Amino acid sequence: MEPSSTTPPSISALRIGDWAVYPSTGQIVRDRETLRLEVRTLRLLLSLAERPGQVVSIDDLLTRVWPDVSVSPDSVYQAIASLRRQLGDDPRQPTYIATVPRLGYQMVAPVSVLPDPANSAPNSQSGSVPTQPTALSTVRADLPNASAPPAFHPRRKAFVPAAVAVALSLVLLAGFLIHSRANRDFAASPPVPAQPQKSIAVLPFADMSENRDAGFFADGVHEDLLTTLALVPELKVISRTSVMQYRATTKTIKQIGQELGVSYVLEGSVRRAGNKVRVTGQLINAQTDEHVWAKYYDRDLTDIFGIQSALAQEIADSLSAAISPETRKHIERRPTENTAAYDLFLQGRAINNSAPSGNAKALTEAANFFERACELDPKFASAWGELAVVYALKVFWNIDARAEIQAKGSEAIAKAESLEPDTPEVIRLVGTYAYYAHRDYEKATEQYLRLAAIQPNDPTVFSSLGLIQRRQGRWAESLANLRKAADLDSGNIGYQRNLLASLRVARRWDEARKIQERLVALRPGDLGELQALADLNYDATDSMRAAKAFIEGLTPEQREDPDVLFRRKFWASDSGDMAEFKRLDQRQPYEPDGSPMAGAIFASLAYWGAGDLALARARVAPFLEEARLLTVSNPENSLAWDDLGKIEMVSGQTEAGLSHLAKAVALMPISRDALMGPSVRLDYLSGCAMAGRSDEALAGLAEFMHLPSPVPLTDIRHNPAFQPLRRDPRFESLINDPHNNEPIF
Repeated sequence: MEPSSTTPPSISALRIGDWAVYPSTGQIVRDRETLRLEVRTLRLLLSLAERPGQVVSIDDLLTRVWPDVSVSPDSVYQAIASLRRQLGDDPRQPTYIATVPRLGYQMVAPVSVLPDPANSAPNSQSGSVPTQPTALSTVRADLPNASAPPAFHPRRKAFVPAAVAVALSLVLLAGFLIHSRANRDFAASPPVPAQPQKSIAVLPFADMSENRDAGFFADGVHEDLLTTLALVPELKVISRTSVMQYRATTKTIKQIGQELGVSYVLEGSVRRAGNKVRVTGQLINAQTDEHVWAKYYDRDLTDIFGIQSALAQEIADSLSAAISPETRKHIERRPTENTAAYDLFLQGRAINNSAPSGNAKALTEAANFFERACELDPKFASAWGELAVVYALKVFWNIDARAEIQAKGSEAIAKAESLEPDTPEVIRLVGTYAYYAHRDYEKATEQYLRLAAIQPNDPTVFSSLGLIQRRQGRWAESLANLRKAADLDSGNIGYQRNLLASLRVARRWDEARKIQERLVALRPGDLGELQALADLNYDATDSMRAAKAFIEGLTPEQREDPDVLFRRKFWASDSGDMAEFKRLDQRQPYEPDGSPMAGAIFASLAYWGAGDLALARARVAPFLEEARLLTVSNPENSLAWDDLGKIEMVSGQTEAGLSHLAKAVALMPISRDALMGPSVRLDYLSGCAMAGRSDEALAGLAEFMHLPSPVPLTDIRHNPAFQPLRRDPRFESLINDPHNNEPIF
């Protein structure tokens, strides 16, 4: 007897598009990729899959997915976004879930029942899943408004055959009961190393505004919430830099929590319409994938700081983090009452966040926004502080060190400090300004120690202290603080790189190698990280083996990458292959994103060391007058004098070149900057070697070998400017002494 069409088949697995779905365990499997969905995410997926091709309304999803919780429609929007990430679906060209504006969502992937011969979840070792659906027909829903749609007939709706529909309904009901039990069973299995319970990562907020050009606003609210949370002493809060990498991730909340070392993750969204704003947040336990709560705040735009304060306090309460009256005062602070000024402030900050360090155009654009914010609200202390820091960065990066710019910076920071001298944000900005504008390390340290007392778990505090201390030459203290910052925010690649740079200075090659290998693992396939690892191994061993292996492992296209071409040119120079160097120099004359003058100087020194004086001089001739003009417009800029001196040395103007290299050292002595000073000092010593002053060069090098310096021994050994010293036994003794490449502190 044929079974009734309404009799559900015995199933425990479905195929939705490329994914096999196992409701009993909450697993979804594709090829050898296995993910575990949080309970409500699974419920959402099955609610849509039960009716492929049909539009499922927001209200229906709220009832089905959150039957026992009062949440807003924003919870659906965020849950859909999370599900799409895990499925690998693009909302602009959906292959799984299509948005039907103002109506709801539609499953557009084919849905079918999978046979289940073992009546179990997928094989945990092989990850294999059944690949063919049962004889029950597969339903493929057409996208709404597709080209040449069929005429509408009341009985021609997209549908699931009755057997599949009933089966899905049963799966939807029974699966959740089993999945809840499975969650308890998994809790009893060997746990992942425990994360600090009072730790949180706030993922980038989704911009739900109709005007997506205002994305800076959602990012600004996100950053300000992070800053506010960092005020709670008991909380470990992951930095903006670390969480931004998860903006469009397909990783699960559990994966994110493990990678960032946190117990909780907050997902949120910002919707701005006219003078109204809605901010939503969902707090999720990253260890169990369970939602703790979902909140939304509908306020006037003028109360955006009230929303941030309320959300921060809600999070602190949920994580049982105490808030003192003093901390509460900082959390409830309103930086400005002028929403237009706040908009300008956020736009300036967004430019600073996205631009490379020392980008002149970006600094000028950011300054314009901050200036306008200060004009609209002269009492906006944070805007004055950010403006001052922009001016300071122009001086620090040798972009514009005119007295006028320095005076503007001094005036702006004084204004910020007079308005709010004791707020954490202004304390930070005053310290940052002192560091970049004047290299006033004592004041910068004083400010950041004040901040550390207020925000003891804020990694930015310890990172900043570490950077200040290494400029002071307090290397051991610097290393300890940089390690602490990296430990507090292990996913922050910037912190890892800062620590790595100091370990290289210390010649702690083994520890540096472990960090670089971790960066390679964090950014799989990233050419820059792979190249950096090869370069590190080269500096540690003076062996080209790693460099050659790196090049041999590249595809033809990757070999033509501008950064790779420049690095290949560098290695060709060090290995003495000038034919290859010349070929690569013609194809890639300048370092990507670097100064053409700097690229020309580097190449000219290589040609000079190889004895091709004519080509060396031709390479820098176009830049000689430019270099002179830079010293006139920036007479206190040590790097300008350093560049001019090197160009003059190559050009045969030895006396002037040495004089200008010495001036660079006087402007940037090691006592003023222990990180940059050694490089400037080494340039002077190389000039001495080029000028035939061997005794002075060798005496200076003997001292230099005992200095912490970002210049590795390989750079000294192969520096073409030291070519005149090659046959001097004193030079050979220095560069071949193994102690000169051992840990220095």
